[in-house]
Amino acid sequence: MFKRLFFQISLFSFLIISLNVFANSNKYRDELPELQRFTDLTIGIRRINKGLKYESKGKIKKANKMYSESINFLLKANKNQNIDPDIFFYLGFAYNKLKKFDNAETYYILGLTLEPKNQYINKYLGELYLSLDKPILAKERLKAMSGCGCDEYNDLKNSINKY
Repeated sequence: MFKRLFFQISLFSFLIISLNVFANSNKYRDELPELQRFTDLTIGIRRINKGLKYESKGKIKKANKMYSESINFLLKANKNQNIDPDIFFYLGFAYNKLKKFDNAETYYILGLTLEPKNQYINKYLGELYLSLDKPILAKERLKAMSGCGCDEYNDLKNSINKY
């Protein structure tokens, strides 16, 4: 009889303590900041970064999968957001990594129509032209960047000199 009574009291006090702890945890839950949903653009950029990591480790199939996924997210972002040269840059970059050079060139040029002095787009488009054996077009990209005094200008200039 004593054991049974002890067991019931123990069980009852355990339940009271558990419910009280749960009630206190709700208070803390309300104090947590709102979690923000990632946009399609940020997810696309993260996929590109993952692809670059896989590529550096020699995991080309996984890298290409990440680049393909990034393109899907970036195309959604392009559809849902205002026109942004950064989206076009990342689309061009991902297509370039997948060796789809026509698409890469198209998106780089779209980005340049919005922001002709964008140093990143000019640099990567110039390097794309060098890989396609179009050094004259690469030099035009270099001219478009002249006067910026940026590292991208020097990188493209060195690439052209090595070509």
